[in-house]
Amino acid sequence: MTKFLKTNYNRTIAYNKIDGKKLGIVFLSGLKSDMTGQKAIALEQWAIKNNHSFLRFDYSGHGISSGKFKDFVITDWILDAKTIITKLTKGPQILVGSSMGGWIMLALAKNKLVNVHSLIGLAVAPDFTKELIWDTLSDQKKEEVIINNEFSLSEDLEISYEFIKDGEKNLVLNSPIKFQGSVYLYHGIMDTEVPFRLSEKVLKKITKSSDVKLILEKNGEHRLSKINEIETIKMLLHKISKS
Repeated sequence: MTKFLKTNYNRTIAYNKIDGKKLGIVFLSGLKSDMTGQKAIALEQWAIKNNHSFLRFDYSGHGISSGKFKDFVITDWILDAKTIITKLTKGPQILVGSSMGGWIMLALAKNKLVNVHSLIGLAVAPDFTKELIWDTLSDQKKEEVIINNEFSLSEDLEISYEFIKDGEKNLVLNSPIKFQGSVYLYHGIMDTEVPFRLSEKVLKKITKSSDVKLILEKNGEHRLSKINEIETIKMLLHKISKS
């Protein structure tokens, strides 16, 4: 059943939480996605079956949480994730980050904002405002984005220059990620939205951990929501929960 957490910074975050006796799992969804996505629901069902606690939620401006998407940036969503994990979970958590959720997951772990057991990244998109947007633009296009304060990610998704600037404050690939827990990264080779080279970069940036793996799906695209892909994610979750 969906519940709501009222934050001390005047936002209301919608969430679903399952209590289990085993290690807790937190699902971090992607940009403009919400907690009702196929992967989130499938992993929640796996958690129930295997007696793990499980938390999924909507960032501010997403799903049924308060606010409008255009009014928020990466910093806001990192704060949402930190707040809800701190308030609603106990002990170390397995963080499962999908796309932009992978960026938030890495920011939480790198900056030690929450108690993290291990990480599973699904088509992770850390630093995408720099890696996939700003660094690819010509000087002329950059000037247009600054003047108009907007950039179209797709036909129905626009972000502001402020959003891109905020991304610069939250970069995780600009220095080593000193994390000691297990890290499993799963990425589709056919992903045209977030190339798998980003997962390769993450792999190289993680230090301290002796268990870092990158699994590539030959025919996998960005969503990683096909039946066989969901089964692979469950397998990774099972394995990492034993580490």
